[in-house]
Amino acid sequence: MDTALPLGQGESSSLLAALPPAAEWALLTVAIVASAAAVVATVAARRARAETRRMDAIAGGAIDRVADAEQTIDEMAAIYRSLVESLPQSFLRKDLEGRFTFANQRFCDELGHPREEVIGKTDFDFFPRGLAEKYRADDREVLESRRMLDVVERHVTPRGETLHVQVMKTPLYAADGSLIGTQAIFWDVTARVRAEERLRETNVELECLARSEHQAHEALKQAQSLLVQNEKLASLGQLVAGVAHEINNPLSFVSNNVAVLERDFVDLLRLVELFAEPDDPGRAPGPAAVAEAAAIVERVDLRYCLENFPRLIERTREGLRRIERIVKELRLFARVDEGEWNEVDLNPGIESSINMVKGYARKKGVEIAMELGALPPVRCRAARIHQVVLNLLTNAIDACGDGGRVVVRTGTEADAMGVRVDIDDNGAGIPPEIRERLFDPFFTTKPLGQGTGLGLSISYGIVREHNGRIEVQSTVGRGSCFSIHLPLEPSRSPYAARPPVAAATPPRPVVEERSPDIVPTTSPES
Repeated sequence: MDTALPLGQGESSSLLAALPPAAEWALLTVAIVASAAAVVATVAARRARAETRRMDAIAGGAIDRVADAEQTIDEMAAIYRSLVESLPQSFLRKDLEGRFTFANQRFCDELGHPREEVIGKTDFDFFPRGLAEKYRADDREVLESRRMLDVVERHVTPRGETLHVQVMKTPLYAADGSLIGTQAIFWDVTARVRAEERLRETNVELECLARSEHQAHEALKQAQSLLVQNEKLASLGQLVAGVAHEINNPLSFVSNNVAVLERDFVDLLRLVELFAEPDDPGRAPGPAAVAEAAAIVERVDLRYCLENFPRLIERTREGLRRIERIVKELRLFARVDEGEWNEVDLNPGIESSINMVKGYARKKGVEIAMELGALPPVRCRAARIHQVVLNLLTNAIDACGDGGRVVVRTGTEADAMGVRVDIDDNGAGIPPEIRERLFDPFFTTKPLGQGTGLGLSISYGIVREHNGRIEVQSTVGRGSCFSIHLPLEPSRSPYAARPPVAAATPPRPVVEERSPDIVPTTSPES
């Protein structure tokens, strides 16, 4: 059975059979080349398609990145616009010629024009010429110096309203660093400026008030000093009888001694003349001179005179010293100058004050006793403290009857780092109904004309000036005790830390009912 070949194959075979042998090899070569070319073309096509796909992928990625970048730029621009538009300040930009290239809505609202009418215009299109020229000069300064301008200046709105604005202008640069204009932000600070002006005015008023207060304080100090001085003179007037008595005692025996010395001294001088003639010292006295000398010796009791003269002179000197001491104490007490703050031992001044009132106390029949303990130096105005002691002593003497007794004690207070002065009496005491008024100015229980009512008030003020305090204990019929507590250093006083009861009312001194078992002590009445 014959095998049938496909048509193409048969035809090819017939064609090959019909060709000469050399032609068969040529045709075979062509076929092989054609086949290789087809393979190469196929590979090239595939590579081209792959490269196309790769280029398409690359192009697609770049486009995506560009799209992402554009989206980021749009988002940043939106954020920038949102930030600029939401600012409570006006924001703007200008080119090098002063034309507006950007303005936020707040600035446009202030100008009263939409943004499209603002862009491209200058300050001269919206503001008075003088103000526009100033803004342009500020722009040139920023461009030339390339520094920020930060000022508070007057600004006139297009509506004619004058404001104070805080302005910050800076140079504006392009991406390559070249200068392309200016940008500015400004906001209304009129309220702040006016508040600062009011503050300055208030400061001026406060300075005037401070000067007035200082002048008033100086006047008050002078008035207080005058008041203290008047009280001193009033106390001195009250004590003048006792002081006169104190002076009269030594003065009387000084006068008697001088009279005796004068009498006997004349006879002694005559006796010397009888036995020592100046013309002839070697001549012996005659019988008449001897007889006269004998009479003088008998009359004056020469031996007694010679023995008594030194004693008379010493007693006279003692009397003069006592008078000198009294006068010195009077001058110290009555002086207007209160002196400076110094560290002093209070005991000598207290003793001097006691000596001042001894005559007054004797006149009243009152005994004064001193129990002065050793005291450390106290920083104070000594003359004023002695004034307080003298006032309290006088009141204590007045509170006692005939046979009364006043005791003055001093001592230290270790806990309070200070000293204490107690003035006790066994007088009438202080009735409960007047205890709260003891230190009120012009309050007195003495008869009219015998008390100023300022003694205790001034004393209280002096003690408070030294950051001290006064305590009072009293029992009617048994006496009173006034205690003065003073710190060693007023600036570190434990009493100074206590707040006052009220601004217009100083803290009251402690006034207590005196315990019956306490030794009687002072009762003030002025």
